[in-house]
Amino acid sequence: MGLRHAKLFLGLLLGLACVPSAAQATDLSKGDYREQRRFAANNSMFVLYHEMAHLLFDQLELPVLGREEDAADNVATWTLLNKGTPGDDQAVRDAARGWFLSGVAYDSGGVESDYAAAHALDKQRAYQIVCLMVGKDQKSFSPVANLYSVSDDRQASCAWDYETIDGSLRRLLDRRTSSNDEPSRVAVTYRPSGSKLREAADAFKSSGVFEKVANDLRRKYRLPAPVSFNAERCGEANAFYDPDTLEIIFCYELMQDYMDLYAADLPSNRASGGQPGSSKQKLPRH
Repeated sequence: MGLRHAKLFLGLLLGLACVPSAAQATDLSKGDYREQRRFAANNSMFVLYHEMAHLLFDQLELPVLGREEDAADNVATWTLLNKGTPGDDQAVRDAARGWFLSGVAYDSGGVESDYAAAHALDKQRAYQIVCLMVGKDQKSFSPVANLYSVSDDRQASCAWDYETIDGSLRRLLDRRTSSNDEPSRVAVTYRPSGSKLREAADAFKSSGVFEKVANDLRRKYRLPAPVSFNAERCGEANAFYDPDTLEIIFCYELMQDYMDLYAADLPSNRASGGQPGSSKQKLPRH
């Protein structure tokens, strides 16, 4: 496809190939079942806002200082935090937890090439999300930062980090917002999943996160050309923006992986307890 950006989750499919599926890992209670789908949907939504950021950088020709992948994570976190709803705040919490868990599951930083990759290490991405959370609202999010043992000094300095990102993004994006009379053209398509991914595809579609991100793009930004959101079976756990075809592709395999990652972290499936992302899990290390 001639992708400009490195694929966000390259290797996750291989990493989770040996992980029991959610159904195999444990018999989920009704509560765990609901929480599993919420966790998977919220992590998928964070990824979609990350890919939306890549689209905005490209289509609106926004300047990016530093690594684009880091900037895209910042946009995703900032976008969710500024919605200010309990559901969106929970989505940011779930995204941080997801990166902590994946950091352990895939041994992010375990090989030298991880340090030369386009993306930060998984736990670094998690800590950056937590920093922006507490930087925006220390009263509300300090319990989260405390959970992950972020020091008081770092929590205090996170306010400067958030203010820098908030001011920069507002200056960049405010003048590029769309009028309500001329919404941008964003088409959403759900392609066939196949029987093995049907449950994950149904959970993804019913969550509504694809439409939520697409609607934000339609209403908030003036895009020069129509874009597409396509959910499909990819053969790997992934999500990415393709600047050649102007589409964001979300792979059903990624939703399945988030569901499996949540199930593997349930107490009944942990080898030992500990803070999120630090417990030894029955997951392969690569």
